[in-house]
Amino acid sequence: GDSPSRCCCEVHMARLVLLLGFLAAASALVAPLPAPAMQSRLAVSRVAPAPMMAEPEGKSIVIGAAAAGGIIGVYLFHELSTGVLLAVALAYGATLSNKFGEISKSTGTVAAKAYSKTLELNEQYDLVPKAKTALDTASTAAANLDKNYGITAKIDDQLKISQAIDKATAKVDEVKSSVSDKLTDLKAKSETA
Repeated sequence: GDSPSRCCCEVHMARLVLLLGFLAAASALVAPLPAPAMQSRLAVSRVAPAPMMAEPEGKSIVIGAAAAGGIIGVYLFHELSTGVLLAVALAYGATLSNKFGEISKSTGTVAAKAYSKTLELNEQYDLVPKAKTALDTASTAAANLDKNYGITAKIDDQLKISQAIDKATAKVDEVKSSVSDKLTDLKAKSETA
């Protein structure tokens, strides 16, 4: 089975990825800084205009709304079914022209801009392979520290998690066998009657 420290680490990693996604969304909304005042025409001619991010439209807004709804549903309610429900609701809402539609469209626009900005940053800085290398290094270092110093074993000794799990498993097995025995008795009685 998975150790408690591994599950905790995965939760923290998921939260970090979500935080980075929100930071990317926020950076997509930041207005570009105006160009500094130049002294001469020569200096002005050397400055390349900053490309403006194209406003997403149509299908990308609906997909962005669905993605945002899914992420919000899973993050807040910790259930995939709720995430799917919110994804469908926001995707449908992005096709409406009422207040809910406006909110859904703006959510979809933010999500689409965040996705575009994430792709742009990844293309510019090659972030995915670097992040994978950093995560691999960190997880290897953590595993080595645990192996060398027995950190999870010490935590387990202090909290007695393994013993509690063993007790709970034994109790569940006991209840299962008790229910099974009672069902067998009832079945036998119903066949003789």
